[in-house]
Amino acid sequence: MTTARNATRSTARGMVSGTSTRRSAYLEHWAEVRGLCFDLGGTLVQPDSLPTTGQVALVLGISLSTTRAVMEEGAKRRRIAPGQLARELAAGFRRPALAGRLEKVLLQARGRAARPELFEEAEGVLRLLRSRGFGLFALTNSLGSSIPDRPAPFTKLLDGVVYSADCGAVKPERAAFAAVERLSGLSGPELLHVGDSLRADVAGALAAGWQAAYLSRSTATGPAGPLPEAAVLIRTLAALPVLLPARPALRRASPEGGARP
Repeated sequence: MTTARNATRSTARGMVSGTSTRRSAYLEHWAEVRGLCFDLGGTLVQPDSLPTTGQVALVLGISLSTTRAVMEEGAKRRRIAPGQLARELAAGFRRPALAGRLEKVLLQARGRAARPELFEEAEGVLRLLRSRGFGLFALTNSLGSSIPDRPAPFTKLLDGVVYSADCGAVKPERAAFAAVERLSGLSGPELLHVGDSLRADVAGALAAGWQAAYLSRSTATGPAGPLPEAAVLIRTLAALPVLLPARPALRRASPEGGARP
């Protein structure tokens, strides 16, 4: 464990964007964090070389942007069987003969979701943060057809997982983040969201009043767009245990006296 912590410290150096003064101010702000919420695909879980939405787009012969929009409007907001979603998509795009191929794609996606491959450092980071007393959650924009019948083994390290298909809202919508607040009993700067999407993860978390960390694993490129002043750029999840306080902060007293609920 000592070796892992030393490696984490080394990896984390220089992972916060901005000047040393800005870094100090930001880390001081993180002192309020009591719980972390992670995106799944691309953050904790290694993504497929071609995501399910992309495979569906290829089968239907439509653009990826169109497929994403259709999925966000419906299939990511409710649980649905792979076969049913396949038939709905095939009928909706007037390609009923493709229902069988679409169902195969969706069934394979569900199988992969039941046996996800984590990024190398993910499990160790989760275990370390959990041992230090932080609440750990996940919030994911998941196709309702891809949620496995049984939770993936790694979710035992989390206090809860919120699927967009269960809460009826997708990131960056406020309702998606509110679902985590209800589950965790935390809110605002007590929560730090970590994800690899500037729009869904960073913008959504900041709009909810949370802290936000943008995970960009490639050292060859910068963020996919302008990084908000209130967010921090990290290159690895291993930076988190170093940047966070050793233990979660005690809740501040409310104006009426006593701890905040």
